[in-house]
Amino acid sequence: MQQFNLEGDALGWGLNLSSGITVGEKNRIHAQVVYGMGIQNYFNDAPADIGAKAVTVSDTSFGAAYDIGEPLPVFGVVLFYDHYGNAKWSTSIGYSRVDVENSSGQVASAFKSGQYGLVNLLHYPVPDMMVGGEFQYGRRENNSDGWSADDVRVQISFRYSFSQTIGG
Repeated sequence: MQQFNLEGDALGWGLNLSSGITVGEKNRIHAQVVYGMGIQNYFNDAPADIGAKAVTVSDTSFGAAYDIGEPLPVFGVVLFYDHYGNAKWSTSIGYSRVDVENSSGQVASAFKSGQYGLVNLLHYPVPDMMVGGEFQYGRRENNSDGWSADDVRVQISFRYSFSQTIGG
């Protein structure tokens, strides 16, 4: 016997506003705000874009309960500041957040909110090479079980870009 009917459709929609603002010759601000319903698939952190309503309809002829899904409202914001000191050094500082308005039928451990901030310092010792370090802080909160977690990371990156043309 099928416990849940996962058939159906829902309309998702969203409004996204973003901008890149140059400040002086060596600075840039990146800003983005998004709001919508049922568009969590376009976010890195928010895992579900449809949530179950608490109300179920019983079909007595089949003896199964059918949950009704609804698109979940979501809000996201990103704000970053890039500074290019010279051709050899750059740094960025930024913040990102996503908040989901959970439905009445979602489990208590469903994703509710996530946010992170970072700061980095990058060095370009020679053309096509980059090395740098980054400090990251992240936080996740669940729907209604009171659980949240903090995450602190340090990342070291190295990049070398190259290309080779073979033939004419």
